[in-house]
Order: sequence, then C-alpha cells, then structure tokens
Amino acid sequence: MTLPAFGFDDAPFAYGDPRSRADFKTAPEDFIVEEVLGFEPCGEGEHLFLLVQTDDQNTQYTLKQLSRHFKLAPKLVSYSGLKDRRGLTSQWFSLHLPGKNIEVDRSALSELGINLLRQSRHNKKLRIGTHKANRFHISLRNFSDDGSFQNRMQQIASQGVPNYFGPQRFGHHGHNVNDALHWVEKNELPLERELRSRVLSTLRAWLFNGDLGHRVAHQNWLTWQPGDPVLLDGSHSFFHPDAWDATLQQRLDEGDIHPSTWLWSPDHPGIAPPHISDYLSKAGLSTETRALRLLPRDLKLEEEGSDRVLHFNLPTGAYATSLLRELVILNDKSLPMASAE
Repeated sequence: MTLPAFGFDDAPFAYGDPRSRADFKTAPEDFIVEEVLGFEPCGEGEHLFLLVQTDDQNTQYTLKQLSRHFKLAPKLVSYSGLKDRRGLTSQWFSLHLPGKNIEVDRSALSELGINLLRQSRHNKKLRIGTHKANRFHISLRNFSDDGSFQNRMQQIASQGVPNYFGPQRFGHHGHNVNDALHWVEKNELPLERELRSRVLSTLRAWLFNGDLGHRVAHQNWLTWQPGDPVLLDGSHSFFHPDAWDATLQQRLDEGDIHPSTWLWSPDHPGIAPPHISDYLSKAGLSTETRALRLLPRDLKLEEEGSDRVLHFNLPTGAYATSLLRELVILNDKSLPMASAE
C-alpha cells in the first residue's frame, strides 16, 4: 500500500466540507491562547518560573529575548510548549538562576514586547510537554452560517476531530515537507541539530497525517484496529487490548480513551514508503504514540453580533487549526496561523 500524501490542507474531512464561513485573525486578540500549566510552582528552588504574554513573537524568539535580558545561555532557559508568532499568547518559561534573588524589571521586559503576568520559584525546570493543556479564545469575524454550525459543533464536542498535525509543522506552502524530501533524496541527515530535528519531525508528521487521512477517507479513524495502542485521555500512557469490547467502546464514547497509532519508528514503520523508512532508520528515533482523535474540552460559543467567539481546551501537542478546519471555512487575514503545543 502506498501512503496517501496528505499534509494538512488536503487532508480529508471527518464530517464533510464545512459550510460556515468567517474572517479569521483580523487582529492579534482574535487568537488568544493561554498555557495551562496544571500545577503550581512550589515557591522555592533553583528555577525562576515566568508566565509571560506576547504578541508577534514565537517561543524561540521570546526565549532568545529572555536569554539576553537575564544574561543566561539559551540552554538555561526552558519552556514546555511551542507557540507561534501570530496571536496573543501566554506561556511559562523557566530560567536556571540558582541562589540569585532577582527583582524582575517588568518595564524592561515590556520594552522587549514581553508582558510579565506571574513569577515564582520552582525546584525543577520546565520540560517539553510539562504543561497540561492550552485554553483557546478564537474570534470568528463576519460569521455566516447555513444553519448547520450548531449541529456540527455538537458532533465535534462529543466525537472529536482527526488529530492532524497542523500546517505549522509543514511550513509555508509545505516548504518543510519539500525540504525534508530533498534530504531523503540526498540520503543524508542534516548535521545542524535544529534542522535535523525539523526534517525528522516533519517526515513523521507527514507520515502520520497520511495514515490518519487514509483512515478518515475510509471512515474508520474512530475504530480500533488490532495492533494499535489505546491512549488514556490527558496522558501519554497507553495499553494494548487483546480485543475490542463494549466496555472499551463506552470508555471511548465518554472520552476516557482514544484510538491511537504510532509515529514512525523502526519497530512501527506503518505503511511508509520503503525509501523514507530506510532514511528514518538512520536517525535512532524512539517509539512514540499519538492519538488519532482530538477531543476538545469545554467547547463553548458566544455570539457577538455578526461575530462568534469559540472557547475550548486542547491537550498538549494538539493544533487548534485541526479543530477549526472541521468547523468553518476561514478567510485568514494574517500571516500563517498561530498554534500551540
């Protein structure tokens, strides 16, 4: 079987093409994302935790700004999730500052485009995926509906949407995919660490979207298949059922578990083309799972005249764009969409 070449824009819809339309991201406050840490810093320790809000800065840019401001090597500044440039975002950073009682200069940070919301000490640094979820507040301007939107939203709230990797992973017009495939053709792994990571993560995401898109097209993306792992909601923990039964189906219907599959690894190559499998096999990739379903929590809709405001929570590693594409056709007024992981 040849893997369908789905990125994001061409991936199949779970519930048919959406019929509602809206303008999107006419202003930064139209896309607000708040990082939900899931625990309280303990108040003491070697690491200074900062909750900051930014606009027109992605995570890597903010990290560099904090690194320079606090005169720290970039490796001593950590974060949990990646946030893109476009949108009003808040997220936590940790700075390794043992034994230093530092008075944070809010005004100086403000001049760098960084609004300090909270600060505290903690005994452990932030690591990727540490935070629990992201809370989104998304304004849809000049909203038009043929009458199907509410039913569609209710269906998505109960059943979820395909957990595609969003367009941010693939770059503008799929540039990251083309670049990654160029490295595959050369049969070389990039030496530069950041580029190497991007090439590998792009290929795995592209293969995952292809597998998931194939299942969506065949309307079995919510059906467990023998050999697939099953993920516990809100966790990276998974298990392997010997067979599917009524109890597992009830847990799936209630959102307690999610059908899942593997990101590419030597033990789980899936239906990847042989030349891509041969290339990835050089990278020493570890085994990872990813849910096939993205189930939003606390999905709510507010009406503001001709506009609508969506509120919802998504788990770490999920893309708001994967939810939005199933709900509404967007006339994007900005540069590439914001995301949060």
